Formats: sequence, C-alpha cells, structure tokens
Amino acid sequence: MIIYCGNIIAEDGVIDGYLVVENGVITDIVRKDVEELKADVDWSDKTIIPGIVDTHNHGMMGYEPGRVTEDDNSNLLGYLKAVASVGVTGVFPTVTDENSCYPVIVKTARGEYDGAQILGIHSEGPYLNRVGEKGVDKGHPEIDLAFLEKMVKEADGMLKLVAIAPELAGSKEAIRYLTKNGVRVAYAHSNDNYQEAMDAFKNGITVATHTANVMSGIHHRNMGGLGACLLNDEINNELICDGLHVCNEMMEMMFRIKKDALHKFMMISDNVCMAGLPAGKYSYHGYEMFITEVGFCLTDTGRLMGSAKPVLWGIKNLVENMGYPLEEVVIMSSLNPCQVYGWADKKGSLKVGKDADFVVIDSDFNCLYTYREGKKVYDYQVDTNIKNMEFFNAHYVQQ
Repeated sequence: MIIYCGNIIAEDGVIDGYLVVENGVITDIVRKDVEELKADVDWSDKTIIPGIVDTHNHGMMGYEPGRVTEDDNSNLLGYLKAVASVGVTGVFPTVTDENSCYPVIVKTARGEYDGAQILGIHSEGPYLNRVGEKGVDKGHPEIDLAFLEKMVKEADGMLKLVAIAPELAGSKEAIRYLTKNGVRVAYAHSNDNYQEAMDAFKNGITVATHTANVMSGIHHRNMGGLGACLLNDEINNELICDGLHVCNEMMEMMFRIKKDALHKFMMISDNVCMAGLPAGKYSYHGYEMFITEVGFCLTDTGRLMGSAKPVLWGIKNLVENMGYPLEEVVIMSSLNPCQVYGWADKKGSLKVGKDADFVVIDSDFNCLYTYREGKKVYDYQVDTNIKNMEFFNAHYVQQ
C-alpha cells in the first residue's frame, strides 16, 4: 500500500510525500520532491501522525475494559474499537484485578481482535491515599502483597504499571516486589511532601501518575509531590493535556521546569467509560457523575474523577492553544510511552522498519482513519455506530 499525504509527521520531520506499507510495516517514506510514486490512497490535504499510545485509560463510549467474564469479553472489544476511533493504536486498559479480569484481557490480547492493540495492563491502585481538592476522606485499603502477587500472576507478563501512594504502610515491600517482577511503579494519589516523594523515588518509583493531579502541590516553602515529580530527572511524567485537569499556564511552567521535558512527558487521557458519550448526569457505580459540556468529569461533590477528553484533544490543545509544533507533541503522545515501556524499536513514530501504526486527521484534529500494523481499525465513514447505547440508556439520568 502506498499512501500519499501532504503532511506526514515522521520521526525525521514533516514530509510531503509517500508512506509505503507492506505486511504491516513501514518499508519506505519517500519525499514527493525526490520521487513521485503511484499512490493507492491520496490524502494530500490531511495529516498523518503516529498512532497514539495511551497508557492510562479506564474506558470509552460506555465500555469498561475490566467488565468481562470468561465467556464474554464484548466490553473489552467495544472499548478497543472506541479508543481506536480517537486515534489510539496502543493502549493499557487501566483496571485492577478484583474481579479476576486479567486472564480475559490477556487471552484477548494474544488473539485476533479489531481496534487498538493491548500493549499491557495498568492498575491505578487500589492502594491510593490522597484526598485532595474537594475530596472526602473515606480511608484507604491496606497494602496486601498476596493481592499484588495475584495480579502479577494473572497478568502473565502483561502488567506493566501499578500506581501506589508511597506513604502507605508496606509500600516499600510492594514496590520492591513489583519492580523485581518487571512491573513499573507509579507515584499516585499521595499526600507526600517534597522530600518524602523524593525518598519514594529512590525506592524504585519511576512514573508520576497524571502529574499535578491528586498530589500535593507546589508551595514556596515546600515544593510538594508535584515539585518532586518535576525536579527528579529520572521520573517519567504522565500528563493529561486537555487544558482542564492542568491549566495551560501550569503546563507551560511544567515543561520549562522538567529537564528534557520533551522526552519525559507522556500524554494520557485518563478517560472514564462516559468519555465520548453526551454531556449530562450519570448514575455510575453508586456515584452521581457529571460530564460537563466543556469536558470535565465530576462527582456530585465537584471532585474531578477521570477525564472525558481523549489524547487527541490534548494534542490539539498543545498545538493550537499553546503553540507547540505537532512534530514535537507527537513525541509525547506516541514515542515517549514506547521508550518507557520498551517498544520504541517497533512503535511510537513513523520510521522505516517500524509497525505501520498511524492516524489520519483533518485540520480540526478529528480522527478520520486509524491503522494498526497496516490494518485499518477505524474508518469514520464506516464505523458510525460504536457507542455502547445499552450502557448509556442504563446510566444516563438527565442533561
């Protein structure tokens, strides 16, 4: 397959030319001013970006990846198609294993399926602590090494990230156990101050969960957990770039502070299953949840709880509202997570020899087509009915 596009955001720069794909791999990228090829597809007025790799995503369009059974993985399959519709080619379903869902996710990942590729599993918790802004302290579960062992065992090598509040009793042992078994540990939902956070990083934490959110903030007499995440050069920072969870001015400051920021931030969505569904009030797992018109996801107390905007929205925000070049932004949305989790030799950028994971977008950053390993897994003209209306009808309360 030979694709012509006026704006290919390749690893070597922006190219007006041809993307050549064979057997799911990019075999050539040819500039039009060097050689003209006969294209099978002409997207001269569109833009091709590397497939988005979203390593923190709880759900989409009414689908919850952990709501599966041994006999029914339809929620997971719907979820993978839904995230592909917003340009995601690789994803970490973000679920814990209370319901023993990991074996089903692993079995699905190792079979044939449509949509984004399951690259691993992320468990945000369950050992979290920070109450934070507009929160209500309901306590926290005690760290149970036996449960972590169960997660590692049932994930069969696919558990890539576990988020923990490091001030909890038993966290050092948990971090040691997880890292020994090839699982990265993230600093998350923590009340730690600056020095406590820095000490936790020495114990083996390497990732900051949705940096700035649900961690102690910067104060001029104590830089807090956020300051530690920015001033520790080894920490890889997740970041929700929708302009809602972290205002654009704060993101600008974070990018200026962090050493080698371009290669240390990983764009994430933190989407919940109502993402992509109409704004309004939802009844969800005993909560009253509100998806606002601008994209906030709030509890009845006004506390942020996940996100309703995809990474692609964050890309648009960084480019259009903050003025960052698209060729730099896609490093954060695609290549950096691949560098951190070990797939950069095959994924994360458009380069000869890498998997043909790419997204075709229009001038308003709408996803038109998503390709995973050369196979089209989303087509906006064909896939027009992918929302889980059963979920919507059961949980939507009012506008």
